[in-house]
Amino acid sequence: MADTDWGSGGAPSFTKILFSDVYPAIDPSNTTLPTGFSVCVIGASRGIGAGIATSYAKAGASLIILAGRRTSGLEDVSQQCKQVGKVKDMQVQVVRCDLTIPSEVESIANQTRKICPGGLDVLALNSGVTEFVAKIIDTPTEQILNTTAVNYVGTFLVAKHFVPLLLGKDKGAKMFAVVGSMASLLVRGPIANAQYCVSKTAQLRLVELLHEECHVAQGLHVFCAHPGAVASEQSIAKSPEVFKPFLTDSAELCGSFFVWLAARGEDVSWLSGRLLSATWDVIELARRKDEIIANDMLKLKLVL
Repeated sequence: MADTDWGSGGAPSFTKILFSDVYPAIDPSNTTLPTGFSVCVIGASRGIGAGIATSYAKAGASLIILAGRRTSGLEDVSQQCKQVGKVKDMQVQVVRCDLTIPSEVESIANQTRKICPGGLDVLALNSGVTEFVAKIIDTPTEQILNTTAVNYVGTFLVAKHFVPLLLGKDKGAKMFAVVGSMASLLVRGPIANAQYCVSKTAQLRLVELLHEECHVAQGLHVFCAHPGAVASEQSIAKSPEVFKPFLTDSAELCGSFFVWLAARGEDVSWLSGRLLSATWDVIELARRKDEIIANDMLKLKLVL
């Protein structure tokens, strides 16, 4: 990604046009998902995760499973999904899950298997911990351990237990979507740090590995998308003051982008295993398909 320009908010402008809110090309209200479409959103109790859940409801998902540690927030999002849902008899299930506890991740996968015996279309993982202590020597060890446990190990556990459910649905979307971050590429600046940025780099690498393991042979689509600079509860509380003025992107933007990916199936399979941004113009992104494939762009690389 060396040929991109970095905006003030810390995200590279890979497309000339950038969006900070939902726009017609990815508006979930303009999409109708197949009958029986099922989604599990982990980290759905607020902000970006809630935006992902409501986006799938607007697009016509038949079943949405909401998971996270805050069940009260999940119940609120469940009501929001029902209010905006395109399918009248849409089902919404709420399940508590702590990504740092392996047995709980396995348990929610087992519960999902019972709810969706025919398999799952989309797993969307939003859960993450944001910490911004700038210097390694000032960083509390417990922050490193906790952030890594959620952002990287949590992603591994979800992949381990949910990918079989995605691959198990005949003619399903088979989409494993992770809310990543362009901060995974940062080594300098006010938000560069050893805990959030490095754990998100590990998460991105895991997504690339998962794509290589499963995509060609089994049709799994693995996407890692930067959601934009969103004024979430965590980002407002944890971001350096100098960065907060750039937290201007919509919490619904990432969910709409995920719906756009899910609705297009094999037409966007060439984006699997790459780092994307919900702020990029999808029309321009599609026009750059041949260039991206030929140069194997939007991946972590060592330049020699």
